[in-house]
Amino acid sequence: MILLNGVSGFNGPDQVTDGDYFKKICYSLIHTLNGNVLSFSEPKVARHYYEVKVNVLEENLSILLNNVYPFIAFASSVDYGYIEFVDNELLLNEFSPYYRVLCSNELNEPLVIKESKGKITVENENELNDAEVYNIKYWKSKTVGDIVFNYWD
Repeated sequence: MILLNGVSGFNGPDQVTDGDYFKKICYSLIHTLNGNVLSFSEPKVARHYYEVKVNVLEENLSILLNNVYPFIAFASSVDYGYIEFVDNELLLNEFSPYYRVLCSNELNEPLVIKESKGKITVENENELNDAEVYNIKYWKSKTVGDIVFNYWD
Protein backbone atom coordinates (compact mmCIF):
# COMPACT_ATOMS: atom_id res chain seq x y z
CA MET A 1 0.00 0.00 0.00
CA ILE A 2 1.26 3.45 -0.95
CA LEU A 3 -1.46 5.73 0.41
CA LEU A 4 -0.41 5.55 4.04
CA ASN A 5 -1.55 8.03 6.68
CA GLY A 6 0.30 11.30 6.12
CA VAL A 7 1.95 10.34 2.82
CA SER A 8 0.83 13.70 1.40
CA GLY A 9 2.56 15.58 4.21
CA PHE A 10 -0.67 16.52 6.00
CA ASN A 11 -1.54 15.48 9.57
CA GLY A 12 0.40 12.25 9.43
CA PRO A 13 3.01 10.68 11.65
CA ASP A 14 5.64 12.90 13.18
CA GLN A 15 8.44 11.68 10.93
CA VAL A 16 10.38 12.87 7.93
CA THR A 17 12.72 11.12 5.55
CA ASP A 18 16.43 11.85 5.91
CA GLY A 19 17.34 14.26 3.12
CA ASP A 20 21.07 14.21 3.87
CA TYR A 21 21.14 10.43 3.55
CA PHE A 22 19.14 10.62 0.32
CA LYS A 23 21.57 13.18 -1.10
CA LYS A 24 24.57 10.97 -0.23
CA ILE A 25 22.94 7.89 -1.76
CA CYS A 26 22.09 9.80 -4.96
CA TYR A 27 25.58 11.23 -5.40
CA SER A 28 27.18 7.86 -4.73
CA LEU A 29 24.93 5.76 -6.99
CA ILE A 30 24.81 8.25 -9.86
CA HIS A 31 28.61 8.61 -9.75
CA THR A 32 28.94 4.80 -9.84
CA LEU A 33 26.83 4.83 -13.03
CA ASN A 34 29.11 7.49 -14.58
CA GLY A 35 26.31 10.02 -14.36
CA ASN A 36 26.05 13.52 -12.92
CA VAL A 37 23.85 15.06 -10.26
CA LEU A 38 22.63 18.34 -11.74
CA SER A 39 20.73 19.70 -8.72
CA PHE A 40 19.31 18.78 -5.35
CA SER A 41 16.12 20.43 -4.02
CA GLU A 42 14.61 20.01 -0.58
CA PRO A 43 10.87 20.06 0.09
CA LYS A 44 9.31 23.51 0.17
CA VAL A 45 6.15 24.91 1.71
CA ALA A 46 3.98 23.64 -1.15
CA ARG A 47 6.13 20.73 -2.39
CA HIS A 48 6.22 17.67 -0.17
CA TYR A 49 9.16 15.81 -1.68
CA TYR A 50 12.86 16.02 -2.47
CA GLU A 51 13.94 16.27 -6.10
CA VAL A 52 17.33 15.33 -7.48
CA LYS A 53 17.92 16.10 -11.15
CA VAL A 54 20.42 13.76 -12.75
CA ASN A 55 21.94 12.90 -16.08
CA VAL A 56 22.67 9.22 -16.37
CA LEU A 57 23.35 7.29 -19.59
CA GLU A 58 22.72 10.54 -21.53
CA GLU A 59 19.21 10.83 -20.09
CA ASN A 60 17.96 13.66 -17.87
CA LEU A 61 15.72 12.39 -15.08
CA SER A 62 14.45 13.47 -11.70
CA ILE A 63 14.58 11.23 -8.66
CA LEU A 64 11.84 12.07 -6.17
CA LEU A 65 11.71 11.13 -2.49
CA ASN A 66 8.53 11.49 -0.45
CA ASN A 67 9.10 13.73 2.59
CA VAL A 68 7.42 11.33 5.06
CA TYR A 69 7.94 7.78 3.82
CA PRO A 70 10.98 6.23 2.08
CA PHE A 71 9.22 6.08 -1.29
CA ILE A 72 11.08 7.17 -4.42
CA ALA A 73 10.07 7.52 -8.03
CA PHE A 74 11.68 8.53 -11.29
CA ALA A 75 10.31 11.20 -13.60
CA SER A 76 11.16 12.53 -17.04
CA SER A 77 9.38 15.80 -16.34
CA VAL A 78 8.48 17.61 -13.12
CA ASP A 79 6.35 20.71 -13.50
CA TYR A 80 4.15 22.47 -10.98
CA GLY A 81 1.18 20.15 -10.52
CA TYR A 82 2.26 17.61 -13.16
CA ILE A 83 4.85 14.85 -13.05
CA GLU A 84 5.60 12.41 -15.86
CA PHE A 85 6.59 9.25 -13.96
CA VAL A 86 8.85 6.76 -15.73
CA ASP A 87 10.39 3.41 -14.96
CA ASN A 88 14.13 2.91 -15.13
CA GLU A 89 15.34 -0.63 -14.51
CA LEU A 90 18.95 0.42 -13.89
CA LEU A 91 18.01 3.01 -11.24
CA LEU A 92 15.41 0.66 -9.76
CA ASN A 93 18.12 -1.94 -9.14
CA GLU A 94 20.48 0.65 -7.64
CA PHE A 95 17.98 2.35 -5.33
CA SER A 96 15.82 -0.58 -4.20
CA PRO A 97 18.21 -1.66 -1.42
CA TYR A 98 17.67 1.76 0.20
CA TYR A 99 14.10 2.79 -0.69
CA ARG A 100 10.80 1.45 -1.91
CA VAL A 101 10.88 2.36 -5.59
CA LEU A 102 7.39 3.14 -6.89
CA CYS A 103 6.68 2.16 -10.48
CA SER A 104 4.86 4.39 -12.94
CA ASN A 105 1.83 2.09 -13.08
CA GLU A 106 1.40 2.40 -9.29
CA LEU A 107 1.71 6.18 -9.40
CA ASN A 108 -0.51 6.63 -12.45
CA GLU A 109 -3.30 4.56 -10.87
CA PRO A 110 -6.47 6.66 -11.10
CA LEU A 111 -8.05 7.74 -7.84
CA VAL A 112 -11.54 6.43 -7.23
CA ILE A 113 -13.36 9.11 -5.26
CA LYS A 114 -16.92 8.82 -4.03
CA GLU A 115 -19.01 11.59 -2.56
CA SER A 116 -22.18 10.82 -0.64
CA LYS A 117 -24.14 13.13 1.62
CA GLY A 118 -21.27 15.61 1.67
CA LYS A 119 -18.70 13.00 2.74
CA ILE A 120 -15.80 12.21 0.44
CA THR A 121 -14.10 8.83 0.42
CA VAL A 122 -11.17 7.49 -1.54
CA GLU A 123 -11.97 3.96 -2.69
CA ASN A 124 -8.36 3.02 -3.49
CA GLU A 125 -6.71 1.05 -0.69
CA ASN A 126 -5.58 3.73 1.75
CA GLU A 127 -5.05 4.93 5.29
CA LEU A 128 -5.39 8.62 4.42
CA ASN A 129 -6.56 11.03 7.10
CA ASP A 130 -9.40 13.56 6.77
CA ALA A 131 -7.06 16.48 5.97
CA GLU A 132 -5.58 14.51 3.08
CA VAL A 133 -8.98 13.55 1.70
CA TYR A 134 -10.04 17.21 1.89
CA ASN A 135 -6.92 18.26 -0.04
CA ILE A 136 -7.46 15.56 -2.66
CA LYS A 137 -10.81 17.11 -3.45
CA TYR A 138 -9.59 20.70 -3.17
CA TRP A 139 -6.57 20.19 -5.45
CA LYS A 140 -8.52 17.88 -7.80
CA SER A 141 -5.98 15.06 -7.56
CA LYS A 142 -6.46 12.43 -10.23
CA THR A 143 -3.82 9.77 -9.50
CA VAL A 144 -1.99 8.12 -6.62
CA GLY A 145 1.15 9.99 -7.71
CA ASP A 146 -0.67 13.31 -7.32
CA ILE A 147 -0.93 12.53 -3.60
CA VAL A 148 2.47 10.97 -2.91
CA PHE A 149 4.37 13.70 -4.79
CA ASN A 150 2.24 16.79 -4.46
CA TYR A 151 2.40 20.59 -4.66
CA TRP A 152 -0.27 21.27 -2.06
CA ASP A 153 0.17 24.17 0.36
